[in-house]
Amino acid sequence: MFIASANNPCIDPTIHRHNARFTYIMNEFARQSTHHWESDSHIRVPTQPSQILLWTTDASGVPEFLSPSWSRFSGVDRSVLLADCWEKMVHPEDLARLLAVFATAAQRCQGFRRRLRLRRRDGAYCGMVIESLPRLAENGGILGFTGFCLDLSPAESALLTPDLADHRITDLLKQVRLPTVALDQEGRIVFFNQAFLDLVEELPREAISRPFFGNYANQIEVPVLAYLRQIADFPPHSFECLIRDTSGTHHQVIWHVTLLRRDDGEIACSVLMGDDITEQRRVEEHLQLTHRVFETTDQAMVITDHRAQIISVNNAFTRLTGYSREEAVGGNPRILQSGRNDPSFYREMWRSLLEFGHWHGDIWDRRKDGSIYPKFLSISAIRDVDGEVTHYSGIFYDITERKVFEEKLDRLAHYDLLTGIPNRSLLFDRLEQATAEAMHAGKQVAVLFIDLDHFKQINDSLGHAAGDQVLCEAAARLGNAIRRNDTAARLGGDEFAIVLPDLSDARHAALVAEKIIECMGPAFSVDGLNLQVTPSIGIALFPGDHHQPDCLLELADQAMYRAKASGANTYRFFSGEANAASP
Repeated sequence: MFIASANNPCIDPTIHRHNARFTYIMNEFARQSTHHWESDSHIRVPTQPSQILLWTTDASGVPEFLSPSWSRFSGVDRSVLLADCWEKMVHPEDLARLLAVFATAAQRCQGFRRRLRLRRRDGAYCGMVIESLPRLAENGGILGFTGFCLDLSPAESALLTPDLADHRITDLLKQVRLPTVALDQEGRIVFFNQAFLDLVEELPREAISRPFFGNYANQIEVPVLAYLRQIADFPPHSFECLIRDTSGTHHQVIWHVTLLRRDDGEIACSVLMGDDITEQRRVEEHLQLTHRVFETTDQAMVITDHRAQIISVNNAFTRLTGYSREEAVGGNPRILQSGRNDPSFYREMWRSLLEFGHWHGDIWDRRKDGSIYPKFLSISAIRDVDGEVTHYSGIFYDITERKVFEEKLDRLAHYDLLTGIPNRSLLFDRLEQATAEAMHAGKQVAVLFIDLDHFKQINDSLGHAAGDQVLCEAAARLGNAIRRNDTAARLGGDEFAIVLPDLSDARHAALVAEKIIECMGPAFSVDGLNLQVTPSIGIALFPGDHHQPDCLLELADQAMYRAKASGANTYRFFSGEANAASP
């Protein structure tokens, strides 16, 4: 029998893969039987008279060599057969199909395996298997075919004898590590090996004579023999089904089918050898699921190699960035940088990736159209079994809406809804920051507490709407009276406060107070009325009046009441010394 070798330049991986189990059995059968060797320039195989017919042909299928076994099988001299071997030997119904198979195999530069009927010396036709491998030239073109025809009738007869278990073929089948069963024409099990019992977790006495389909494999809706005949007539001579063991667990198995025939060509039984591909299918399904998640998630995903070169992006990446898959793959993620994050930001990102294997945070990026947007980015380093980084994976999504919402929340938390200037909370934050910086720099901080004189009368006589207009105008005038780094805030009602950081002495605070009084001087126009609104201002100093920022506002409040007691529309320091020193 011709056995394809991994070193043979004529090997056809498809033929080898599809027929490996059958070739293995027949090779072992021939090896363990009495045989002799026949050789030529192409092949060296064990043969038995009238069982294995060796041949070589040119690329069109015309025979170039026939082994002596052809003469013994056919009763015709080989020299006569060479001229028209196939026409003389092949059954007329099989001839056209065989010649078509040769033509297709030559076109594809591949071997083939078929069943046909050859005429014996007694004139009867015998069911045979014809199998070939191509002979290829150095340039890859096909030179011809080398192959054999095998008479299976001795093997088929062996499976039908009462002493089946003692026959060489069944001994070999028992040693095969793949699950193997033989089925009769009704699909009942007439032979099994230990690997099959291990697969179905069954006892031998329970398995014998049981229908294979319906008990172990999926039930089929057509006659078993017709089903297996259909499979065996069309390569790759296999089918896939679920096998259920006694515990109810299902295994996905590919069964490779060989039909064994009697001398009259009728099917005697079928041999099924299985590959349990359950784990393979599980891995494939996991990979398919991972791929579907990768492509369908609404979060952009990018995978790079260890040099940070992009090797894959998903659909969400394309939608979010505007870069197509073709534009992104092979590039560097730097194409997304907006310029709003400084180099130190990226240095810290890479330090975290190299040290901890991951980084996440908010970042500003640029789309292909130039628009800049905020995104949340999470990057992970992927390592091999040796701990070496092989890839990086990044997941990101647009957080523009979140940023807008956060800004709204921040404004609600830190700004006055009516006037739009900072509220008490933000005032204290800036006061703490100003006092900390002043302590370090040896400077002073002033806190001004401002109350609008007689504001209650405006509210009571003209209504809250008029009062609100006055408050908004007062807030605007306070903003015009201070520096960019000063803070004016509304504390509530008609009370305001101002933080003046980075002062050299108290006189600057007095100058600001005077400017506020001056800004408040012009009448407030409300609904056609001109209203006079004056401020009373109290001033407390850090660190002279107190070292605690939260106490400074209370001291400034006390000083404000002194200003009101002095006739309003004026200012007073909490410290008498500061009042004396003011201009």
